[in-house]
Amino acid sequence: MTHDHKLPHGEDLHLLLARLRAEFVYYSGYEQLSETFHRQLMHRRASARLGTNEEAECIAVVGAAGSGKTTAVDRLFAKFSGLALPQAGSEIAEVICMRIPSPATLKHVGTALLHALGYPLTRDRPTAFIWDQVRHLLRQRQTLFLHLDEAQDLHATKGATVRIDVVNTLKSLMNDKDWPVGLVLSGTPELVEMINSDHQFARRAHIVSLSAISWETDHENLRLVLERYTEKAGLFFAPDLDLSDFERRLIHAGANEFGLTLKMFLMGIEEALLDGCVELRRAHFAEVYHRKAGGIPAFNPFVAEDYWTIDARRLWGMGGMEG
Repeated sequence: MTHDHKLPHGEDLHLLLARLRAEFVYYSGYEQLSETFHRQLMHRRASARLGTNEEAECIAVVGAAGSGKTTAVDRLFAKFSGLALPQAGSEIAEVICMRIPSPATLKHVGTALLHALGYPLTRDRPTAFIWDQVRHLLRQRQTLFLHLDEAQDLHATKGATVRIDVVNTLKSLMNDKDWPVGLVLSGTPELVEMINSDHQFARRAHIVSLSAISWETDHENLRLVLERYTEKAGLFFAPDLDLSDFERRLIHAGANEFGLTLKMFLMGIEEALLDGCVELRRAHFAEVYHRKAGGIPAFNPFVAEDYWTIDARRLWGMGGMEG
């Protein structure tokens, strides 16, 4: 089968690939996140306007590595056109975003927060002083929400005393009598353990789970997404490609995580475009997997007959190797 179609090349090709990677796909977990955040945003703005300083709450976006947590939260903040994000020349920043630094001590986190707020420390200060400054600057910049990415690192592997201090510090932001700030925490399932370790924290938390996907429950939505990406790339599925079998292999290669599955599909599209091929074939994905993971065909989910026995998590640095 042939198609009268001119493929992009050179800079145009890479611009197309960049646009595809920037494309955001809406899914059920995101819809729940968007609705929850919208309600909390309205609460925060109303409370700030009235000066009632109502206690803020927490939204926890929980999912395994590669589930698309960070992308979902980034898209969430970009979606609300009236949301004042940090920008040069503006004092107001309704949302401040930060990835938890390493080491994830309260002192390091507070110092990084001061930097994110635009006021880095010039000399060493005690932890209590740093967090007092954080609270002061959150009020000064009229910050309604603080987003902490990889928030499980605040709690994981810490001793009992440190864990209590972390939870108390986060709670103090939400119930600050002068300027309460809502939290958006994104992280792996270990984050739920931190939230549930304190009943007051748990009471204020709304958990949005980005669950693993499967062909049985998600193939209809996934098919629509794949067809949209393929059309935007100007490609076609090869006529001899068994899409049901391919989708199963693709989900498995993506470790059953939504974000990784889409990433693998886009890598296959890139392989086809660079190969100058208008038809998207399973061989393109087998080549991508081989280039990243190495190994023999028996350990390649796009080649092996018993692909479901392969632990594809090794491709994404999630642990697990074939024995």
